[in-house]
Amino acid sequence: MSAAIGFLILLGTVAARVTPARAQAAAPDPTIASLVDSVSPARIASLIQQLAAFETRNTLSDTVSQTRGIGAARRWIFRYFQDASPRLQVSYDVFQIPQGGRITQPVELRNVVAILPGRSPRRVYISGHYDTVARPAQSGSSFDWSAGNLPAPGANDDGSGTALVMELASIFARSGVEFEATLVFIAFAGEEQGLIGATAHAKAAAEAGTVIEAVLNNDIVGGTVAGNGQADNRTVRVFSDGPEDSPNRQLARYIRDVAARYLPAQTIRLVARHDRFGRGGDHTPFNQLGYPGVRFSEATENFSRQHTVDDTPDGVSPDYLARNAQVNAAAAASLALAPAAPVVNTARGGPTLGRGTTGYDATLRWQASPGAVGYRIVWRDTWTNDWQHSRLVGNLTSAALPGLSIDDYVFGVAAIGPDGHESLVSAYLIPPRR
Repeated sequence: MSAAIGFLILLGTVAARVTPARAQAAAPDPTIASLVDSVSPARIASLIQQLAAFETRNTLSDTVSQTRGIGAARRWIFRYFQDASPRLQVSYDVFQIPQGGRITQPVELRNVVAILPGRSPRRVYISGHYDTVARPAQSGSSFDWSAGNLPAPGANDDGSGTALVMELASIFARSGVEFEATLVFIAFAGEEQGLIGATAHAKAAAEAGTVIEAVLNNDIVGGTVAGNGQADNRTVRVFSDGPEDSPNRQLARYIRDVAARYLPAQTIRLVARHDRFGRGGDHTPFNQLGYPGVRFSEATENFSRQHTVDDTPDGVSPDYLARNAQVNAAAAASLALAPAAPVVNTARGGPTLGRGTTGYDATLRWQASPGAVGYRIVWRDTWTNDWQHSRLVGNLTSAALPGLSIDDYVFGVAAIGPDGHESLVSAYLIPPRR
């Protein structure tokens, strides 16, 4: 019996059953579990040590030295991607940045990109930023943005995110798994000067019409002890911008639910904010252009080590960082193996949600997702932020929920592939008033 036929039989047995949405989560997929289990704390620790050994990775630091500065660092990251697997398409994402703001002289900025092609062009990103910055000694809280060659080891900010990206690029590429979506592993530059590398990349992607389904941005994800002594090595925060049913929030929920399946010992704390209070990260420019994206950050930040010469490898826990890498691996693989999320809006942006012929039944329509063999409808009370109920349906493009008023509930739908992998939920949103 093929997987597709078996799954359709399963749909037939449960299609009429309504249960809590998260109770119907699929069993772990051995393919994804293998990717998760391949993450190595020892390899990650080695990557952190090497990143810090460049002494500084400031965007304005030395580009000629073979051992110090951002030039040496980006060449090393580039070679690492190349050596990981011939399946990775490795390149520099190059932008000429003029003088202005925190960029005190014109600079050639280079993001380092490794692409693992999938069967479709839609993309799932795993990102971190490899540049660093530190205040001069005895400067108090001020920066000298022109002093690009000052020591700035950046082991946690953001050597941790960069090491995570490098580790997962190697694991995914060497796995031999063929993914539906294309995976992009990217180390951004210029984050500390104002998200410059990510902004330039996101803008170029939007202008090219690139379909980006998710951006998993990792920034300061390796520390377990805060400056006040509070410790937490079993929680990672996931920040996502609103409104409540935005694609960013759907992505955050997805990450939490997938992590519960593959790494239940690591708690995903969903934070209903774009980022830490008044802050931003490399997911920001993607969000601003309509791309779903979230930020991973450790549960207990040590602010006294950030942007200082004290941001050294001893402030990073390889075991904790490895678990956060595993969360990224599970989420990215689940998304990349699943069909695309269904389109639930008309060409003019209105929701394809109605009241049926009776006026009292919720009727849902959506566009078929390529490769899907079924769909999951989800709904919840409007004052609740988690999906409460779900119903599996077959390979259809419409469904009716008798007796459920579209005034009282929020509805969504996800596509399901032949092996049971689910897409993000597409929510039916109320169009803005005109």
